[in-house]
Amino acid sequence: MMILYGILTLLIIGIYFGLSLKVGNRYDLVIQEFKGKYPLLFMAPVSLLLIDRFKIMERLYGQIAKIQQKMISLYGNRTALQHTRMYVAQLVSTILVCLLGTFLFTLLAEGDQTIFIVGLLFTVMIPYVMISQLANQEKERKEKILTELPEVVNKIILLVNAGETVQKALIKCVTTTKDPTSPLFVELNETINKMMSNEPFHQVMNDLSKKCGIQEISIFTTTILLNYRKGGHDLILALRELSHDLWEKRKTISKTKGEEASSKLVFPLIIIFVAVMIIVGYPAITIL
Repeated sequence: MMILYGILTLLIIGIYFGLSLKVGNRYDLVIQEFKGKYPLLFMAPVSLLLIDRFKIMERLYGQIAKIQQKMISLYGNRTALQHTRMYVAQLVSTILVCLLGTFLFTLLAEGDQTIFIVGLLFTVMIPYVMISQLANQEKERKEKILTELPEVVNKIILLVNAGETVQKALIKCVTTTKDPTSPLFVELNETINKMMSNEPFHQVMNDLSKKCGIQEISIFTTTILLNYRKGGHDLILALRELSHDLWEKRKTISKTKGEEASSKLVFPLIIIFVAVMIIVGYPAITIL
């Protein structure tokens, strides 16, 4: 068995270096765009070659489509496909590393079957964990946007009440923000840039709605598009009603996060309790 694990280890290493020589500089321009955004980029050329050769994107379309939907939410329609491809390459690279590690550690452990089985389990489970982390990133981004949106709506109400147009109110909201790196203000900044480039206002707002992919943003953009030409009282009433709903959702999100934080503290408290019980009870046990 040790010979078999040795052959498998050398086979993976040999295939990797053989494909590295074959692929050359074919994917350098693609990888350069994502430098620093994904781990294991040094393995990306081989992984991308395997994706193209075995047509993984086409054959696993159902599973890949779910990843791409998350990428659309995180990065928008324009670069979602490229991010999806690089993410799948990252998954392939991770699987190759896990397989190599499984065979190598099993070989070093003189063919221990337990290490081999555990390694295969890790190889199967890690891609699912990575995809679930991606879903958590999407969820966290949506929660941040929903947390920031009520403040933006309130600023627009105040500025429109003061006599500003909706377009100028949006520009002031973005230029006066304290955190320009937050997800909502990144999207709003892109929206403002499009407006400054003389793109139609309704198209810009529709693009914002599609890019964020959140129901509340769609309601926000629809409310503005239906009322911004009328302005005045009708727009203020519509935005105030929306603001009230958004603040309620913000309270719900804050409450949920508080409950999640308290539930995460339960396990450490149990460990501390067990440790205290051992410290207190150990002298009594030794005396007996």
